[in-house]
Amino acid sequence: MRTVKIVSAAAVFALATALPPAASPASDRSPVPGGGSALTLTLSVADGTNSGVFLTCDREGGSHPDPFTACGLIRRVGGDLSKLAYDIDMICPEEYLPHTVRALGTWEGRPVWFGRTYDNRCEMTALTGPLFHI
Repeated sequence: MRTVKIVSAAAVFALATALPPAASPASDRSPVPGGGSALTLTLSVADGTNSGVFLTCDREGGSHPDPFTACGLIRRVGGDLSKLAYDIDMICPEEYLPHTVRALGTWEGRPVWFGRTYDNRCEMTALTGPLFHI
């Protein structure tokens, strides 16, 4: 068992360099005229399981199983999904089954692109909460 807080320097470097410049926070970009808050969320697991949903947060809805909680998580970080830290004290097993998540859309009219790969579902949940439980 390990705590998610323990991250090697190599892992931090890999995450920092894996995201293209387009993955900058939503707050750093100009708003899209008349834009709202709507995202497409996808999850790809190394075992071949793939899923995706649409989430709207102007009026919580879409095909996400819990749009109210998902939108609340995103609101807490102002649309910058790289700042999500749901339960960093969660104890996770040292299993390796990569979970890759992506979010593409707009937050309060600003373009959003987010992508990360986590070692397993527990690590994904510790950092993103139920946002990618799709």
